[in-house]
Amino acid sequence: MRRESTFQAVRRHLRNGYVILTTRGPVALYGAAMREAAKIVDSPVGVFLAPRDLFKNGRHFLQEYGLRGTIGAVLRQTAATYDPPLGRRRNPINDPLREQAISYYHTYELTKPDGVVPSRRPANEMDFALEIPFAFDPAPATKGPVATIVHAFYPEILPLVLEKLENIPAPVDLFLSTDTEEKKRALAAAAQGWAKGRVEIRVTPNRGRDIAAKFFGFRDVYANYELFLHLHTKRSPHGGAELARWRDYLMDHLLGSPDIVRSILRLFDDPKIGVVFPQHLFELRGILNWGYDYDLARGLMKRMGVEIDKNLVLEFPSGSMFWGRSAAFRPLLDLDIGFDDFPEEGGHVDGTLAHAIERVLLMVAESKGFEWLKVGRRDLYPMPSTLLTVNGPEDLTRHRLKVFQPCLGNVDNGLRPQDRGIAEIKQLLSYPSRNPRPRLNLLTPTVNPHQIFGGVATAMKLFTAVADALGDDYDRRIIATDADIEPEAYDSLPDYEAVPHAASLDLGRRLLVDAYERDGGRLDLRADDIFIATAWWTALFALDLERDRARLFGRELPFVYLVQDDEPYFQGRSSRYALAEATYRHGDRTIAVINSEELYAVMSEKYAFREAYCAPYAMNEQISAALDPAPRERLLLVYGRPNVSRNAFELICDGLFRWQQRDPIRASRWRILFLGEEFPDTLAYPVMNASVGGKVSLAAYASCLSRASVGVSLMLSPHPSYPPLEMAEAGLLTVTNRFEGKNLASRFDNIVSLDLLEPAALADAIESAVAAMEPRIGEIVTRVAPRAPALEDARIFDVALFAERLRQLRA
Repeated sequence: MRRESTFQAVRRHLRNGYVILTTRGPVALYGAAMREAAKIVDSPVGVFLAPRDLFKNGRHFLQEYGLRGTIGAVLRQTAATYDPPLGRRRNPINDPLREQAISYYHTYELTKPDGVVPSRRPANEMDFALEIPFAFDPAPATKGPVATIVHAFYPEILPLVLEKLENIPAPVDLFLSTDTEEKKRALAAAAQGWAKGRVEIRVTPNRGRDIAAKFFGFRDVYANYELFLHLHTKRSPHGGAELARWRDYLMDHLLGSPDIVRSILRLFDDPKIGVVFPQHLFELRGILNWGYDYDLARGLMKRMGVEIDKNLVLEFPSGSMFWGRSAAFRPLLDLDIGFDDFPEEGGHVDGTLAHAIERVLLMVAESKGFEWLKVGRRDLYPMPSTLLTVNGPEDLTRHRLKVFQPCLGNVDNGLRPQDRGIAEIKQLLSYPSRNPRPRLNLLTPTVNPHQIFGGVATAMKLFTAVADALGDDYDRRIIATDADIEPEAYDSLPDYEAVPHAASLDLGRRLLVDAYERDGGRLDLRADDIFIATAWWTALFALDLERDRARLFGRELPFVYLVQDDEPYFQGRSSRYALAEATYRHGDRTIAVINSEELYAVMSEKYAFREAYCAPYAMNEQISAALDPAPRERLLLVYGRPNVSRNAFELICDGLFRWQQRDPIRASRWRILFLGEEFPDTLAYPVMNASVGGKVSLAAYASCLSRASVGVSLMLSPHPSYPPLEMAEAGLLTVTNRFEGKNLASRFDNIVSLDLLEPAALADAIESAVAAMEPRIGEIVTRVAPRAPALEDARIFDVALFAERLRQLRA
């Protein structure tokens, strides 16, 4: 291929610059110039680094990508800023994500100077609640009776409580606790005329404030009632004037009118709702933290089988007055906790077991699969924009996505230390879906046609085949994690609905999610989602999503790991190596589908997977159908991908160069065609007679296979790689390499499998192959039948049987 002269290059740039200037203006021209500068310094594609982040992340970029790569990252980001079409495109499908993402107040500080453990809380303007009363007649189905459990330390306030309880449109059984017999008599006198249900009064130790009395003083009551209401005769003498109205604020939210109560009871018609509580008193918002309770809270949740950390969202019914569903609190009620576990009353304002229990109440409910909702009154809360009006039942479904922000769901998409150098592992965050339908999910780096090579193509094919076998009973979803989905990709998947990477009603049957933009994103997670991972970092995503499922739905499922190579080999001795290798060590959580007999033999020997299936090599059906025997030409096919180190591009070029230089007359008659990916032909220099075909269609590839005589394709891993097998099956005399557990010469007699892989040995093999095929030029060489390696006790992957196996996961 003839190289462009300097004069031609200058003329081309001037012409392109004029077009950009006249069509998009001087700002875009500046962006285009930055992209051209990136080409000169580094590459037109790659990572991005904003100039403002140089001081923060520059050192890590220098270590990972070197000086040229770092400068290139800055230039590419500048190009993206000033001329987005020439820089990183932001997928408009995710505009709702950018507009609606919930932001949080948080810090990674471990403790404040006073020892308080800080919390992660939604920003005030993003902390939503349902406005009560609803703007429609809620007509709740609940008929009662409701257990109202009141700790009445101050008996004189009980008449006010009883007056509010009259607003409940159902029978109400009253359970009262206090700390002395004298107070018990006062409570009995105040409740003497209660006509809505039975009354029971208990004297409990003055330990654990209202929390101990309500939960453990009446532990036996909850099993008899589906719903309960927690109240207490709160005074908060430590809070001063700001908290003087706290009790009335809470009761007005929970019992303020018959319409308010009916609205709240309507929420409990949803069997998933476990807690309903008031929006926080605004004066408290600045101190909603873990206080001195974190260690107690963590220990408490561990006893219930749940691990927490301070980076989770802290949400709780401040003031400990709320409506609840008894089943949601069974883990707490079943703990061996008594009054002696609480300190004697000493005016504690924080740091006790009671305060810790208050902070984990919603986590307890979530651990049993329940959700919670907050309610607020427009006349009592000073941020009306955060109160969501409920005009009908459909609004409850829609507003849930804003109000319910799970405490046990990870929402931290900040930059972790490992994310700085390993950008592809930035977490996928989830949101619990209410859709009960099972779904098959493919986690794939990309779906863009120009980025799809053998591994992704195999994954897409397997996913589609299994999804088709599962049938209409299963939905399907493709999640692209490493590249914005481009218009051509959407066009290539017309049966899929493009949806944002954001929490949704999750109603689609075939969805396509662009999850490249992580910040603020949420992936809808169903109780019966099945994930197929296609690379080591997508396996990390699957493992994280299964941990989320365990927290949100109470169980994990194994994930399907499409193993297409021994990936740690490609990472050097590094953090990437450790992370990649670790994904194979979750054998009890993994159903492995291993691509090719050679790789199966190696991986099943090294790792103990729960189940492992071998997907044998078979030529792609489209390639197979398009093969058309033709007279062989002096054409040498090379699978050449400079950006994939395991394909040993430099070694191939060196071997070709040495062969040509030692056998120039014969070599001058042979054309060399590099296939696999686009790259500047200068990278192959000084190899002569070479052209770059890049990534071609399957039909064009089959045409090359039908005409070429010799093939060269290296793969420095246990996976055989399909190109050398396809070349050999099409009749080419093919040069490749041996590796651990791999000798492709056992499959085809027309494969030369090198033990010693160095330029001189490769040049020898190429020269011998060319000499051997020279007499057959012009001859039609027939297709060669492959031999399958013998495998003992291997489960062979069968689509129908595998689909049936996945169905069993729901049992």
